[in-house]
Amino acid sequence: MANLYPFLAYVVVTTFTPGPNNILAMSNAMRFGYKRTLGFLVGMFTGFFLVMLACGLLNVALVNRLPQVRFWLNLLGAGYMVYLAFHIMRSGAMEDSADKRDLNSFTVGFGLQFLNLKVILYGITVYAMFITPTFQNPATVSLFALVLAAIGFIAISCWALGGNIFRQTLRKHYRLFNLAMAGLLIYTAIAALLPHA
Repeated sequence: MANLYPFLAYVVVTTFTPGPNNILAMSNAMRFGYKRTLGFLVGMFTGFFLVMLACGLLNVALVNRLPQVRFWLNLLGAGYMVYLAFHIMRSGAMEDSADKRDLNSFTVGFGLQFLNLKVILYGITVYAMFITPTFQNPATVSLFALVLAAIGFIAISCWALGGNIFRQTLRKHYRLFNLAMAGLLIYTAIAALLPHA
């Protein structure tokens, strides 16, 4: 791969900066602790791997049509992130989260990946820009999907551990935390719509 360093920079920056997966992982770990959030994280990893695999294989098949599709997916992804931001802003105190316990499961973490348009956009972009110009073999595309999912799991685990470590402080300041997380999601949505260099 000729552009290995830009590929690594893009992957690390994209997976470790705020987004729906990272923010939800942090929020769940803050409410329930890292151990009780692990099933949710494994669900995210599994769904993320399948989305990356689908994006890679579709990218190989539709490589000439991606520029037109990407604009509309960007728009839908930004709308989804703004929706999540308003949902987080309306969230109550951490102690009031018994009704949100059902959002902390393998099934929810898995299913969210297929609704998280930021993940789909990321998959399309990383394959179109860095992987499929050099590698188009389905086995290699599958291996990249696994590597991307592993890096994603490291990122969501870091965010979840942060939520777990700071949970007492964040419980006291949940309104500020919710506003900050919602603001980060709105920022992510706006950044997704801006043209990239």
